[in-house]
Parts: sequence; structure tokens; C-alpha cells
Amino acid sequence: MTLPPDRDQISHSSLAGPALPVFAETLRSLFKELGRSQRDFSAHVHWDHTAVSRYLRGERLPPWEFVGTLLREVETERGGPMSPDDRDRIAALHRRALEERNGWSALVQVLRQDSQLAEERARRAESELQALATNRQARDESWRWSAFTGSLAERGWPEASLTALDRVTARTVACLADPTAELAYQTTGVVAAGAQSGRTTIGAGVIARALDTGYRLVIVFSGTLNLLRSQTQRRLEEALLASDDADQQLQARFPLLRLTSEESDYRSMPSGSALQFEKRHTALPLFAPPNLYPAVPRLLVVKQNVAVLRKLLQDLRRAGPTLEEVPALIVDFEPSRPYLALHGGASGDKTAAQPRIDLIRSEITNLLPRAQLVRFEHQVTCASPTTTMRSESLWDGPPDFVVSSHPREPRWAWEDPA
Repeated sequence: MTLPPDRDQISHSSLAGPALPVFAETLRSLFKELGRSQRDFSAHVHWDHTAVSRYLRGERLPPWEFVGTLLREVETERGGPMSPDDRDRIAALHRRALEERNGWSALVQVLRQDSQLAEERARRAESELQALATNRQARDESWRWSAFTGSLAERGWPEASLTALDRVTARTVACLADPTAELAYQTTGVVAAGAQSGRTTIGAGVIARALDTGYRLVIVFSGTLNLLRSQTQRRLEEALLASDDADQQLQARFPLLRLTSEESDYRSMPSGSALQFEKRHTALPLFAPPNLYPAVPRLLVVKQNVAVLRKLLQDLRRAGPTLEEVPALIVDFEPSRPYLALHGGASGDKTAAQPRIDLIRSEITNLLPRAQLVRFEHQVTCASPTTTMRSESLWDGPPDFVVSSHPREPRWAWEDPA
């Protein structure tokens, strides 16, 4: 029997099989993401600079230890883990290049690589399970809702007001779809809250509960004036963001990405990048718990303006098909549609731009098959017998549920007690 040649008996040129150039090109592509020189990288990871240079030129096949080091540096630069599919593809290519070497040392490296890959998969699985358990714990403990009501209690809210707020928000969120359900459907509901009854506070409570449940995209329509939009943004940030050191530590673990600010309305973003959700497990939909709970929620507070809504619509269209898997909550603080009238029977004057605004809002909801709409109205009355017909748009037709915030409780409004 003829023994396979030892590694030292194989010339560098004979190592350059079909897989090695492709693998070297993959390494070079990954290395470019680091934005470093080869010498700086070699010093940083404590690897011989000459060896690194040969690995990247395809003159030598690197050991898996080097490949794993490079992948970890790339993940650090990206700010997140590489997808399992990409890792498996790189590992398969490396193994193929090893097998082409046809030596006993190559066989040993193949076995060593399999062992290291198994250990890495075990570490990743443990890390993902821990992250999933942490996020489930936050969900079960309703961290955002607890932090929100805790801040209200510190402001001096009486127990009766907190109980009423808990009742309204819990009933509202209970009527929404389960964000982890496979069946996608839209729901529209109305919260009846009179003037100066704290609609923004109730809305903040609904959003806090929805985020704890698993909703990952929250769009708030806050009126047609910059002042009202800015005020709504500020109040929601006060309600949803941490106020003390303990909460700030949790806030760092469960961040909230704000795509608008108190000073700035929504602006177009390159390729709708901020509205694109990454999945840890590409084989699973985004609404699956392993992908949903670690996903960073997005919050937008937008003015009901044609130009602003068009920017949002365009970015949503560019966000890709994953958007269809995103559980979304839409909160509308503006007055009623034809089927919901203000006290006295009038539905409010419409501006010339209102038909275009209605059309854009309908297109936005059509891009979000898992969207749930919650509208705040002063009072609910039937405006027409034709409103018993269910409409294809969330913005038309009767609501699926109505929750009343009455009887009024003291200090509903978002303000410090005197």
C-alpha cells in the first residue's frame, strides 16, 4: 500500500487546488471589512505577518484556528454574529481545500476542524439559548411596562389611576394578534379617550406592553403640526426610555431604535436600511421566537404630511420581503374616520391633502400584513349603516374592538403632580 505524502513533501504549488484560490478570495473579502493593514491585524491577533500574507494570497491554506480568529474579528466589526449559513459555507470550502491536499496531516486537520466547529456550534447554541431565555424573561416580567408604571408611581400617580391605566392597556393589547403566530392577520381597534384624558399616556402604555409582547415595529401618527409631533415624540421617549441607572443597564440589553427624534421627523434612509431586520436563523421567519425576541424594535413618530409619509412608504418598499414577517403596531392619535364621529356628529374638516394622506397610509399598512392598528377617539358613534361592512383597509370600516378609558381618573395627563 502506498502511503499518502506527508505535508512537508508537498510543494506549495501542488497545494493550490481548485478550492484554495476560491477560499483565499473569500478570506480577502472578509479581511477588507476590517479596514486594517495586514501588519496591524497580525499584531492584533498575535499571528505571524508573513503567514497571514501567504494565507490571503492563497499560497498556503491557513489552519482553522486562523479562520476562526478572522471570523470573530469580522463579527466584532459588523457588530453582530455571522449567519450560520455563511459560517458553514466557509467551513465547507476550507475542508474541501484540506481534502485536496491528500496528506495524513490534512486528515488530522479535518478531524481537528470538525471538533472545533462542533465546539463553536455548541457555544453559539448556548449563547442563543441564553439570549432567548433573557428576552423571554424580560417579556414575562414585562420590563418596559414595569419601568413605565414605576416612573408614573414615582411621579406621584395614585393607585386608582395606575389600576385604570393597567386595565385599559391590558385589554387593548389582549385584542391584538399574537406576534409569534404563524397566521398573519390585521386588526384595528379604537380606544375611546376624551379630551385631556391622557391619550398619549395610554398610548405609551399600549406601546410598552406591545414591545414586551414581541412587536418590533411601532409607527405613531401624531398629527399635522410639527409642534404636536415633537411633543408626542418627547412624551413617548420619557415613557419608554430608562430614567435611572438600573433601568439604563436593562435598556442597554433591550435597546429601542428611534428613527425619529424630538427635533427631526422621519427622513429617507439609504436602501431603507434602518427598516431591515436581520434574522439570527435564516431558515426561520422573523416572527419565530429565536429571531423575534433578540430583534431590536424600531420606533417612528411621524407627522401626517404627504411628503413625510411618502419617504416612509418608499423606505418600507425598499426594506425587502422580511418586512412581511415583522409584527407591527400602528398608533393613530388623530381624530376619526367617517365611521367614527366626534361628539356632536361631525368627523372634522378634511384638508385638501387628506385623500392623499389616506391613500399613503393604506399603502403602508398593505406592506405590513402583520400590522395592528390602534386609534384614539374622543367618542365612538355609528355614522352610517354602511359601516357594518368590513373593509380591506385598516383605515376604513368598523373596528374589531373598542376599549373605553372611562370613567376618568385623576392625573391621566402626562404631568408631574402639583
